[in-house]
Amino acid sequence: MNDHALDITIDQDGNEFTIRMKIVGTLKHSDYDLLNPMMENALAGINEPKVKILVDLLDFTGYELQAVWDDFKFGIKYNKIFTKIAVVGNKSWEETGITIANWFVHAQMKYFGLEKDAVEWLVSTP
Repeated sequence: MNDHALDITIDQDGNEFTIRMKIVGTLKHSDYDLLNPMMENALAGINEPKVKILVDLLDFTGYELQAVWDDFKFGIKYNKIFTKIAVVGNKSWEETGITIANWFVHAQMKYFGLEKDAVEWLVSTP
């Protein structure tokens, strides 16, 4: 099995976007070299974009140090357009991280153990 992968899908309906990310292994600085241009291209020319995100961390093991900084910058840059962030995982430290992140993130953020529950919450009314 590949010990590192980042799978990203961006769906658009008008000014509303749904981003699905699956992170396998360690999130790397190079992953943001892929993610940042994808976001910029998707959002180009869109007035008042609204973004919902589903993050699958079931096979996530951690961050490279530079990727922690990249993640922080990414969150700051797009914080005001994120409306909901659903995180699916299976480790208590991930859930704790989401609880702490909620203090700093504009979007509603919630942690789930099952993807189906995360998707239901994500598509429900804001």
